[in-house]
Amino acid sequence: MSELDAFRAYAETYPDDCVLLVDTIDTLGSGIPNAIQVFEELKRKGHKPVGIRLDSGDLAHLSIQAVRMLNAAGFPDTTIVLSNELDELSIWQILTQIEQEAARNGLDAEHIIRRLSYGVGTRLITSAGASALNGVYKLVALRRDSRWVPAMKLSDSPSKIPNPGDKRAWRVYDRRNKATADLLSTKDESPADMPRMVLRHMTEASLQRTLLTKDVLAIEPLLEDVLCEGRQVVPPATIEQIRARRQSDMERLDPGVKRLMNPHIYHVSLTERMWQLKQKLIAAMRQVFPPSVMNAFHPN
Repeated sequence: MSELDAFRAYAETYPDDCVLLVDTIDTLGSGIPNAIQVFEELKRKGHKPVGIRLDSGDLAHLSIQAVRMLNAAGFPDTTIVLSNELDELSIWQILTQIEQEAARNGLDAEHIIRRLSYGVGTRLITSAGASALNGVYKLVALRRDSRWVPAMKLSDSPSKIPNPGDKRAWRVYDRRNKATADLLSTKDESPADMPRMVLRHMTEASLQRTLLTKDVLAIEPLLEDVLCEGRQVVPPATIEQIRARRQSDMERLDPGVKRLMNPHIYHVSLTERMWQLKQKLIAAMRQVFPPSVMNAFHPN
């Protein structure tokens, strides 16, 4: 199904509430032209299209160009819905840019702004720290003959290379009983068995630190089985228990991590064995897919 086919199917289902997301492929090259074509078809059938939605890119510039194209096609009143983690500052910046650039495109800034609608979600219902979790599933192991074999995806960006294999997660507390680091290990190792813990940075080979046994008060496993072979093995916690645990976690964070201005970074590190496994897989994959080949797949 093409983009135009998808737009037509949506318009057929919602002929009087038709808002089309136009930035899936090429906003100006295909999205808006295809939307205009569908709007014209709706108009001939006696329906009035509502508008388009922009969810990525330079929203101010694209809004201006969208208005120019829609006006030329005979749709001077359609709404332009903007979204993509908007808040009051990003909306202010969009409006300011439109006010500065509209005249250069032969358009009235106020006319554009009156047509805008804002989809404010994440930044409205959550606080502005890191309370909203953006997550992506990535394959890190393959099942081979009843065992898990570590796997990973290569990327030109080191921060996007996942940590391979079946892992365990730990929280390490220093002698003050404050959390000093979280640690990812391979499935078959435990920091409690290490006379000295080498904490490796996720991506930077030169960044590491060592914790001696005498410097560690406690080590807490962070992963707990809730479901096993389809059966619930841990009873659900009450809201009071969840609140108490979170409060305890907060109290055991260093004050420097919790301060609002210039807080310390709380690190998640790798054990030496996990670090070596990751580097071994990267080296092996680089031999199969050298940089020249990777660049051919990812020219940008």
